[in-house]
Amino acid sequence: MNLWVLAGLVALAGSVGSLLRWAVDVLLSHRVTQAEHSHVAVFPWALLLVNVVGSFVCGVATAQWGHSEWGLVLASGLAGGLTTMSTLAVTSANHFREKKTVRVALWSLLLHLVLGVSAAWLGLLLGGNPAA
Repeated sequence: MNLWVLAGLVALAGSVGSLLRWAVDVLLSHRVTQAEHSHVAVFPWALLLVNVVGSFVCGVATAQWGHSEWGLVLASGLAGGLTTMSTLAVTSANHFREKKTVRVALWSLLLHLVLGVSAAWLGLLLGGNPAA
């Protein structure tokens, strides 16, 4: 595959991933804001969901296609657009700045790490290696 075509496909997949992340954030944020204000309402549920799902997608794509063109499109493009480390960092930093939400930040970071790595591992396991 031509390098420019591959770059275009990675960019397109990344755009789709970013739009999916935005849609999940809008849908979950709307539902959470209808709930009463509590630590549950403050917790970044949409962020956790997209990062865990993206980790799973990356695991499956890596297991199935490795560093081939389709592996790059799905792992770097789609999963890369869907997941976001920078938003996790800023959200956590903001929670740490307010004493009443420090616990939210700690739980969020712990769940992102445990569930994200578990989802990636499960994706690698379920994706298997068709050549093996």
